[in-house]
Amino acid sequence: MSDWGPNAIETLEFVARSPCRVRLLETLRGGELVSRDSLQAEVDVVRTTLQRNLTGLADRGLIRERNRCYEITPAGSLAVDGVSMALERVGAADRLRPVLERVPASELEFGIERLLDATVVEATTANPYAPVDYHVDSLTNMDHARLLLPATGAEPLSSSRSAIESGATFELVVTESVAETLQTEPPVADEFAAIADYDGVSLSVIDDDLPFYLGVVDDAVQIGVHDDSALPTALLETTDDRVREWAIDRFEAAKRRATPVDGRE
Repeated sequence: MSDWGPNAIETLEFVARSPCRVRLLETLRGGELVSRDSLQAEVDVVRTTLQRNLTGLADRGLIRERNRCYEITPAGSLAVDGVSMALERVGAADRLRPVLERVPASELEFGIERLLDATVVEATTANPYAPVDYHVDSLTNMDHARLLLPATGAEPLSSSRSAIESGATFELVVTESVAETLQTEPPVADEFAAIADYDGVSLSVIDDDLPFYLGVVDDAVQIGVHDDSALPTALLETTDDRVREWAIDRFEAAKRRATPVDGRE
């Protein structure tokens, strides 16, 4: 059981609900004495607001005043480290939410903290195809792409053509419905036909459902999700080594279960 109590919750709430208070503690984190004028310039608030926040922090033992200057206390150092970490994690959770809310936690066999620096591209009203556009751009100059595809379109295939013609490796593991689209439905089938005979291209069909898009494009891992209408809603990209190991293992396991098309391996 955690050893924090009501006072810890109250202190966390007091600090975290005010960007001014967080900034004051971060400014004082180095341990030096800082004048009130310097603090006001740093946080850019009126003097009455500054004084009210300084008094509140001092009353809780997080800072102290000496000779009209302020310094952080050891308790304040602990508090600001915890608050900064909490805000970073909560901020990351909010940024990653469009992807993670559609991927079961059991599917991600690595620490979620590995995704703290990930890029997230979300579909918006202004650009509903932003995740697709990002994915398409990533294929333009790729050297090796390994893709688990629950859906596809003509644009990614077209974008990858130049790289494939230059010798890139393009491995696809797809559902049966995607395989049918690739082989029979223009313009997707036309784009796939233009690259299908290159040595670097392989296509395998898996019986499993693929709950989300997973791609390893050179050093980057992409995780893409869609809504109930199969429209792409968000795409996450990271270059974390551990996530890349997981993604490659997942791709290779799926490829072993899949059936190569037209003799491709």
